[in-house]
Amino acid sequence: MLGAAVLGPALLVAMLALGARAPVAAADTARADQGDDPVVGTPGRTSLPPGSLGPDGVLTVAVREIRPFAYRAGDGWSGYSVDMWERTARALDVPYRFVEVGTVGEQIDAVATGTTQAALGAISITSERSQRVDFSQPMFDSGLQMLVRSDGDSGTWAAVSSLLGPSLLLLLGGLVVLLVAVGHLIWLLERGRNAEFPRGYAAGVWEGIWWAMVTMATVGYGDTVARTRWGRVLSMVWILAGLVFVAQFTASVTSTLTVERINSEVRGIGDLYGREVATVRGTSSADYLAGIDLPATGYADVDEATSALLDGTVDAVVYDSPVLRYFARTGGRDRTRVVGPLYQPQGYGMVFTENSPAVDAVDEEFLALREDGTAESLEQRYFGG
Repeated sequence: MLGAAVLGPALLVAMLALGARAPVAAADTARADQGDDPVVGTPGRTSLPPGSLGPDGVLTVAVREIRPFAYRAGDGWSGYSVDMWERTARALDVPYRFVEVGTVGEQIDAVATGTTQAALGAISITSERSQRVDFSQPMFDSGLQMLVRSDGDSGTWAAVSSLLGPSLLLLLGGLVVLLVAVGHLIWLLERGRNAEFPRGYAAGVWEGIWWAMVTMATVGYGDTVARTRWGRVLSMVWILAGLVFVAQFTASVTSTLTVERINSEVRGIGDLYGREVATVRGTSSADYLAGIDLPATGYADVDEATSALLDGTVDAVVYDSPVLRYFARTGGRDRTRVVGPLYQPQGYGMVFTENSPAVDAVDEEFLALREDGTAESLEQRYFGG
């Protein structure tokens, strides 16, 4: 009788425990089948106000891959924003799961429609987005910059290419014609009376062209000189003309190289007009470029935009500064560089549904992480200083 009395309540407690856990496990299994990440934390134990979580007692967070703020690492996620959130979630005992989406627009839409309760990554805080969702305190200060190629042989090749322009080619063509003409003329004046100019046509004209070249360049080797009166008159005229011609040629080459260097450098946003520019569709960078009437090709993500830069399809990428700097330090190392000042200073925040009671609690934790040096330590880790 005593054994039955003890066994009965024990079985009842076990059945109640299994019954209480079954819905959560079933929900997790269903979401896992849909491709969502598993729940982190314990549902039913959180310090967030009521109404902060989803119907199943879990905060669903829309995340997209954008290095170094959020990216897949093994079976989970890593990155600056992910680490900031994970520390906050542990402090508040928030059970959460990540749901991966493709673009920042999809993140905003997911939160605005209530499909998820939050979103994080590299999401700029803008007034337009604030009309649909609520933002936390900025977890990272950012802005827009430009990424351009830094080809190792660009200097030499650019110089050669610029010298092959139409104006300089026309000038060189005129020089060749003039040298041939003067070479013929000096040969006609000197042949038969100057042994340095052979009477034969080919040899004599070649010697005349040689004389015209060294005389124009004021080198004057002295191996071939005019002996006749009219030959010396031609020599004086040709020397004076050569001084003018050499000065003009030098000025043209210098001007062309200077203009080419100035035009090839991108130092500010104004230098992008007339060039092929890339950005990411549906982002604050795309809105900024549209606002200043700077045509740009919108790509699905920053990886496509940087690939277009590397293969020469575009001349520059305008996007979030920390993302471009990370790429220039990793995948684009020695091939790209970030240029220009910081445009459109902005902060990255975590996104919540409108009037979410979770915002205030998360804000306090983000501020605490910035004050105690945790945020700075994460910046050192992911951005190298």
